[in-house]
Amino acid sequence: MSQKKRHIPTRTCVVCREKRQRSDLLRIVRTTDGKIEFDRTGRVDGRGAYVCEDSDHWGASNRGEGINRGRLKHALKAEIDDSTVKLLSEAMKSHKAK
Repeated sequence: MSQKKRHIPTRTCVVCREKRQRSDLLRIVRTTDGKIEFDRTGRVDGRGAYVCEDSDHWGASNRGEGINRGRLKHALKAEIDDSTVKLLSEAMKSHKAK
Protein backbone atom coordinates (compact mmCIF):
# COMPACT_ATOMS: atom_id res chain seq x y z
CA MET A 1 0.00 0.00 0.00
CA SER A 2 1.22 3.47 -0.77
CA GLN A 3 0.96 6.21 1.78
CA LYS A 4 -0.94 9.36 0.95
CA LYS A 5 1.12 12.52 0.75
CA ARG A 6 0.13 14.87 3.49
CA HIS A 7 -1.04 18.30 2.38
CA ILE A 8 1.27 21.07 3.59
CA PRO A 9 -0.46 24.46 3.68
CA THR A 10 1.39 27.31 1.98
CA ARG A 11 0.93 31.06 2.28
CA THR A 12 2.49 34.09 0.61
CA CYS A 13 4.50 36.74 2.46
CA VAL A 14 2.77 40.09 1.84
CA VAL A 15 6.09 41.95 1.77
CA CYS A 16 8.35 39.87 -0.50
CA ARG A 17 5.57 37.80 -2.17
CA GLU A 18 7.46 34.54 -1.62
CA LYS A 19 5.39 31.39 -1.08
CA ARG A 20 6.38 29.31 1.94
CA GLN A 21 4.99 26.76 4.30
CA ARG A 22 2.60 28.32 6.76
CA SER A 23 4.80 27.20 9.67
CA ASP A 24 7.69 29.33 8.29
CA LEU A 25 5.63 32.54 8.30
CA LEU A 26 4.37 34.86 11.02
CA ARG A 27 0.74 35.94 11.03
CA ILE A 28 -0.44 39.48 11.62
CA VAL A 29 -4.15 39.96 12.11
CA ARG A 30 -6.67 42.79 12.14
CA THR A 31 -9.08 41.64 14.81
CA THR A 32 -12.83 42.08 14.62
CA ASP A 33 -12.57 45.17 16.84
CA GLY A 34 -10.03 46.80 14.48
CA LYS A 35 -6.78 46.23 16.41
CA ILE A 36 -3.72 45.07 14.50
CA GLU A 37 -1.64 42.54 16.40
CA PHE A 38 0.85 39.71 16.06
CA ASP A 39 -0.90 36.33 16.12
CA ARG A 40 1.29 33.77 17.88
CA THR A 41 -1.25 30.95 17.61
CA GLY A 42 -2.37 31.49 14.02
CA ARG A 43 -5.98 31.15 15.14
CA VAL A 44 -7.08 34.64 16.18
CA ASP A 45 -10.33 35.69 14.50
CA GLY A 46 -9.95 38.44 11.95
CA ARG A 47 -8.30 39.28 8.66
CA GLY A 48 -4.77 37.88 8.56
CA ALA A 49 -1.59 38.49 6.59
CA TYR A 50 1.66 36.54 6.63
CA VAL A 51 5.26 37.81 6.82
CA CYS A 52 8.48 35.79 6.50
CA GLU A 53 9.83 34.68 9.86
CA ASP A 54 13.50 34.47 8.89
CA SER A 55 13.86 37.85 7.17
CA ASP A 56 13.98 41.38 8.50
CA HIS A 57 11.06 43.00 6.70
CA TRP A 58 10.65 45.37 9.64
CA GLY A 59 14.26 46.56 9.71
CA ALA A 60 15.30 50.09 8.84
CA SER A 61 16.44 49.15 5.33
CA ASN A 62 13.26 47.32 4.35
CA ARG A 63 10.69 49.11 6.46
CA GLY A 64 9.81 51.57 3.73
CA GLU A 65 9.64 48.83 1.14
CA GLY A 66 7.08 46.79 3.06
CA ILE A 67 5.06 49.45 4.81
CA ASN A 68 5.24 52.55 2.62
CA ARG A 69 4.24 50.62 -0.47
CA GLY A 70 1.14 49.64 1.46
CA ARG A 71 1.37 45.87 1.10
CA LEU A 72 0.52 45.09 4.71
CA LYS A 73 -2.00 47.93 4.80
CA HIS A 74 -3.64 46.58 1.66
CA ALA A 75 -3.65 42.97 2.90
CA LEU A 76 -5.25 43.88 6.23
CA LYS A 77 -7.48 46.61 4.76
CA ALA A 78 -6.53 48.91 7.62
CA GLU A 79 -4.42 51.97 8.32
CA ILE A 80 -1.12 51.16 10.02
CA ASP A 81 0.56 53.93 12.00
CA ASP A 82 4.16 54.08 13.22
CA SER A 83 3.28 52.99 16.76
CA THR A 84 1.58 49.85 15.44
CA VAL A 85 4.61 49.05 13.27
CA LYS A 86 6.86 49.43 16.32
CA LEU A 87 4.68 47.14 18.45
CA LEU A 88 4.52 44.50 15.72
CA SER A 89 8.26 44.68 15.23
CA GLU A 90 8.92 44.17 18.94
CA ALA A 91 6.46 41.26 19.11
CA MET A 92 8.08 39.58 16.11
CA LYS A 93 11.59 40.04 17.54
CA SER A 94 10.52 38.51 20.86
CA HIS A 95 8.96 35.60 18.98
CA LYS A 96 12.20 35.00 17.06
CA ALA A 97 14.21 35.01 20.29
CA LYS A 98 12.23 32.00 21.58
